[in-house]
Amino acid sequence: MEKKKLNDLLISVSENDDYAFRVFYDLYYQSIFRFTYYFLRNKEACGEVVSNVFVAIWKSRVSLRRISNIDAYLYIVARNESNRYLRECRARRRCLSLEEIPVSVLDRNSPPLDGEASDSHLIESELEELIGRLVNNLPERCRTVFLLNRQECLSSREIAEILSLSESTVRVQLKLAVDRIVAGVRKYYPDLKLISLLLLLFSGRL
Repeated sequence: MEKKKLNDLLISVSENDDYAFRVFYDLYYQSIFRFTYYFLRNKEACGEVVSNVFVAIWKSRVSLRRISNIDAYLYIVARNESNRYLRECRARRRCLSLEEIPVSVLDRNSPPLDGEASDSHLIESELEELIGRLVNNLPERCRTVFLLNRQECLSSREIAEILSLSESTVRVQLKLAVDRIVAGVRKYYPDLKLISLLLLLFSGRL
């Protein structure tokens, strides 16, 4: 959504416009749900937390017009609500189920690799499955930083603000994630062309 239209939407929400809030909800629901999943890894829990996020936003709607970066603001609220949920779960000694995170880092519009055009779709599918497992096995903070950068296209500065980390820590965690993923892929795909492609895909957005 264009910045001016988004600003107008936020002003309408701050003025108690129910319809504008529904538009706002539809606009951000999926990204906030996906973000909370990075922390909770349980869809039922995410549904509850996302509901709490939007309830909190509605309660503080008057302040929306003064927020310069609504995306970062929403992620911070979602992070706080996720952490609150986890604290309550630990207090109740509840266990969260672990589910595979759907990770798609390969660009399906990229041209096929030289000499491998006939196997490109199979290779991409196998790589996505492998990378998904490797990402899922990263340490929690490392995995969250990687997914925010690669899935949500957030910069190191934005991630640092959302997670209350320094930018240097974010960069270190991102490099660690890339190194571990590439090392894991190398075990199954030692072909240098494939590794070069992965390095290219993982570079940038810092």
